[in-house]
Parts: sequence; structure tokens; C-alpha cells
Amino acid sequence: MAPSATEIEHINHVILQEIDLNVEHDADDHVAFGGDDQWFYSDKTKQFDLSRGSEKKLVLNADDGIRNHRGILIDPASTMLIIIDMQNYFVHPCIRDHSEGIKTVEPLLRVLAKCREESVQVCWLNWGIDDQDLKVMPPAVTRGFNKAMAHERGGGWHVGLGKPLPDDQVPEAHRGERCLFKGTWNADIYEPFKEHMTEGDLRFDKARMSGLWSPELPMHKWLRASKMKTLLFAGVNTDQCLLGTLTDAYSWGWDCILLGDCAATMTGLGAKEVCDYNIATNMGFVTDSDIFCGAESILKAKKVAKDPEQLATPPESAGWRPVDGLEDEEMSDDEFVDCTPDEVEMNGDEDKENKKMT
Repeated sequence: MAPSATEIEHINHVILQEIDLNVEHDADDHVAFGGDDQWFYSDKTKQFDLSRGSEKKLVLNADDGIRNHRGILIDPASTMLIIIDMQNYFVHPCIRDHSEGIKTVEPLLRVLAKCREESVQVCWLNWGIDDQDLKVMPPAVTRGFNKAMAHERGGGWHVGLGKPLPDDQVPEAHRGERCLFKGTWNADIYEPFKEHMTEGDLRFDKARMSGLWSPELPMHKWLRASKMKTLLFAGVNTDQCLLGTLTDAYSWGWDCILLGDCAATMTGLGAKEVCDYNIATNMGFVTDSDIFCGAESILKAKKVAKDPEQLATPPESAGWRPVDGLEDEEMSDDEFVDCTPDEVEMNGDEDKENKKMT
């Protein structure tokens, strides 16, 4: 469905908003990418800095390979993990054999633990429709969920959206449920993840391949309001709903990072490899659970004296003295130099001798 005139006006308003960033940047050491909202690439480290001057950074290392760089630095406070369609309907063995999707569970659980440790926001983005969604659903979307066409003419592997699931595909207690309807078991998050969810996690429903296709969607609004910058992507299917959401995120200006071993597809035909390549070389970055979970957390360097509690009036006995000529001026942290008590006493004697000579 094409955006309305109101949506287009809103899109233009968002694009033209001023971006208030305070980033230290040395043009001699880095290459800048972007307009007002920038990444920096270091020739020395071969890393991209996506942190925008944050106090804390996570360093995700990488090899050259198709990535053509040595890693990225992100700000955990403005980063969100988006887990897409890890729902019973897509990965539960009683509905389908998504062996590749099942393989993502273990690495994704480790990534979740790392996100909790680093205070990275977690979001679950799932299909969840109602009758109003079906009423306005584009025909191309409903075609992809048409089982009759799969039997009669080939193509597609889903039950029709909103149609009752076959009894042999769901546990007895959930028979009669409609496909991917909000509140149903088949639309719920796959059980192994349930005990690892927290009250602070976000949950958003979608009724398209992409969860960011319209600026009026709740997730789109939340991301803008929270000033999130970097999005980590995981889930199924890599070449469908995950790629659709990532592509829209890329177009809207969010940083996109695919966690390769936390994403899977049933498509075959080299689909996942093509997605990995295009994301790594064009739309963003590709990493994996081992690199993310082993990421080093670093703090922005600050110039501080050895004993911050004594900065206001540093006594000579503490081993601090002002730089010559600044005794009567207000001094910043980096204007104190280190010396021993003996050196303080020696300096005092030199001052007395200088006064006698004058």
C-alpha cells in the first residue's frame, strides 16, 4: 500500500529534523561517512566507529573477508537487538521442519545474555494480525500465505493468513487457532526463549514482511523517540522478514548489523549467503554471536589527576603541584602534574632563592 500524502509529509519532516551530535573527530586520523550523523573509519585500526562520541563503546572485531574492515565500535545505550519471527508458527517442530532456525537458538540465547550484561535493549518483532489487517492486506502479502496455491500451482508453503491451522500441525489444546492471529499460541514466541525474556523487553506486532515499512508503526515511532542508532538483527527468515525490516531500517538511516549465525532461512538457493554479502558490503555489517559475546567494553578516556578528591586544593604533601605560572588561576584536571613531596620542598627553596636575587 503506497504511503498517503500525510505519511509523505511526516517522512519529509523526520528527514529534515536537525541532528544534535557532539562528536570529537580528528580529520587527519579518520574518514567520515554521512552528513550530520556520521560514522568514522580509522585508517590505523581499520575499524568503523558508530558510537557517535559515546562514553562507553563495545568493540566488535572482524576479519577482512567480505567485510573489508577490522571491526566496529557501537554505543550499547543507543543499540537495540531486534529478534524477528522466532515464533511457534515459523520454527516449532510440530508445525514445520525449520532445522536451520532451530540452530540459531543456542547462539541467540548467548547474545541475549550479553545484551543484558551490556544494557542493550531487546525487542521481539513478530507477525500478529487481526481482522482489520486482513481487510487492508495487499494481495502480494496474502499470496505468500496461500496453501491452496501451493498444492494446485506450486509456490508458497504457508497456510493462508488468518485461516484455521490444520489439526495435525498444532497441539490439541490449540486446535482451531487462526494463522498468526494476535494472542494465539502459533503467533507466540518459541518456548526456549520465553524464560529468557524480561519485563524490559519490547514486543511489536507486524502485518508485513517489514516491521518498519511505515513511519506510523509503533516500532518506528519508538525507535525515533528513543533516539536509537544501531540495530542488531536476528531471527527468521533471513531473506524475507529479516531482510525486509533491515532494508527499511537502512533506508531510514539506522545502523544495521546482522548476527549471521543468529539468523536462518528455509529458502536455500544461496539466499542466506547473498543476504550476508549485500548487508556486509552495502547496507551495514555482518558479525556473529562469538564476536558479539566476546566484545570488549571500553570507556572514553578522560584526563584526570591521580587523586580526584584533592583537585580543589591539592596540598604539597599529596604530591601534586600546579604548573608554573598558574598558581593563582583556576585549573583543569590536566593542568596538574605529578611530583614527589621532596620535589615540592625543593621547588619551595628555589622560590625563596629567586626572591632574594630580586
